[in-house]
Amino acid sequence: MILGFETVRNIAMTLILLEFLQNKAQAVQLKDEVIQAIFSGLVAAQLSAGHNIRDAEEVIVCSMFHKLGRMLAIFYFFDESQEICRLIEQGESEEHASIKVLGVSYHELGLGVAQSWHFPPRLVAGMRKLSDEKVHSPNSDLDYLIVTVNLAHELCEIAGSSTAEKKHQSLSKLAERYGNAAKISERELSTSLDAGLLELTHRSGVLGVGIGKSPLLARVRKWSGNALTTEQTQNEKEVDGITSPDQAVEQQSEGNDADVQPLNPEVILGAGIQDVTTSLVSDFNLNDILQMILETIYRGMAFNRTIILIRDNKQNAMIAKFGLGEGVAVVIPHFRFPLSFVPDVFHLSIEKGLDIAIEDIHAPNIADKIPAWYRTSINAPCFMLLPIMVKDKAIGLFYADKLKLNALNMSQHQLSLMRTLRNQAVIAIKQKT
Repeated sequence: MILGFETVRNIAMTLILLEFLQNKAQAVQLKDEVIQAIFSGLVAAQLSAGHNIRDAEEVIVCSMFHKLGRMLAIFYFFDESQEICRLIEQGESEEHASIKVLGVSYHELGLGVAQSWHFPPRLVAGMRKLSDEKVHSPNSDLDYLIVTVNLAHELCEIAGSSTAEKKHQSLSKLAERYGNAAKISERELSTSLDAGLLELTHRSGVLGVGIGKSPLLARVRKWSGNALTTEQTQNEKEVDGITSPDQAVEQQSEGNDADVQPLNPEVILGAGIQDVTTSLVSDFNLNDILQMILETIYRGMAFNRTIILIRDNKQNAMIAKFGLGEGVAVVIPHFRFPLSFVPDVFHLSIEKGLDIAIEDIHAPNIADKIPAWYRTSINAPCFMLLPIMVKDKAIGLFYADKLKLNALNMSQHQLSLMRTLRNQAVIAIKQKT
């Protein structure tokens, strides 16, 4: 409730990918499963629009966990999951194949684990699979949630496994199966799938998930008739991390071509998230990770200066350690403040764990909350603070400023990406302590 679904999903997906990518043998298949889970969730949200669903974000989350059993099997029982795939290729249903190999179906495995982990009842209900040949009309919003999640997954499964030639036949059969429950046409099903594809492309940078090389999405695009354009392919490569933030900035500056537009901040931030994620699953140096995050924020948002402060318990102070930008070497020795609380924006940020953006330090409602040491040593007219909290305690603080009033100009998407980078710093610190 405090963070919001968007932030929680960003953090959760980063953590899921980190754990999955540690096991290299299954990395490609697991990544595609994660992408499929996100994609199904976005399609479910499209299908729920205008219907009796009280929260589209709840539909997304329930849909993402619908295939939890299959994900767990691929991660923990990879050889057995490959045997199940072979049986499916020979004509067995997934349910029968998984029972034959594991002694339990993927669906039962996912539900059992969800209940063991004490997932919320509505989330567990959303994972329930509808097996009736003709789906019955829902009697409540929970029933409609279950119907929507199942419809989204069946639509995505069909798009990812059947041929384009059978598209009309497959959509007609699916629309008939859900006719009493959803009253949805073939056209609406196709439109929801296309809208989900577009939304996934937009969200891939935030989630740190590269989708350009996904075999699943390649099949879905072919089935739907929406092949990637050259421009879309290039954008997805950048999000995939093929172009690092440094390289992207260098490429934009090469040739000093006046017609070349600056690289989209979301692309730089998204690529930085991908690079940090890759580094975190190897034997990393903490300072290198923090510098990588700091540089991504600096370049992505074109700040004048970015600085990281680290808590020093011996000196009982928050002290600047390193930074980027013009004149930052002169600023750093003076950029420190005691941990003992005083009512200013810096202490409010680290005490409450609040992200703070100040557009004008001279504004009447802000001026008395800007400490004297800041006005004397730094005095940037606008800045933002992102505290690094570990167990409700500020371990560090990201500071970034611009030297013009009201110059932050951040979209919600960009702020979400920067928060994801900050959360990666938290993960890195936890792994090294």
